[in-house]
Amino acid sequence: MSEDLDSSSVWNHYVRAKQAAFGPEESAETQSLEELEAAIAEAAASSGIPEIGMPPRSVVHPTKRSQLSKWFYLTLVVLFAGLVFGLIWWGRKQDMAP
Repeated sequence: MSEDLDSSSVWNHYVRAKQAAFGPEESAETQSLEELEAAIAEAAASSGIPEIGMPPRSVVHPTKRSQLSKWFYLTLVVLFAGLVFGLIWWGRKQDMAP
């Protein structure tokens, strides 16, 4: 096999895959690669999904770091508030003692 035949075969497979991803053609004319990519990007943008058809990894697997830091800071605030109220209660109790 020559390189030209091999590369054109790969190119044809690539163009057919892009056309299959876009959907059935309304017209029988062959579109250029740029036209196909523009049409795919337009269809993806109108449907709200990325061009590859999958959501980003950050959406599928959100990080737990923000959730853990939220709970960590909330726990610190609760402990600090408990310490302040406990010291106020203890101080008033000491004032009332004979």
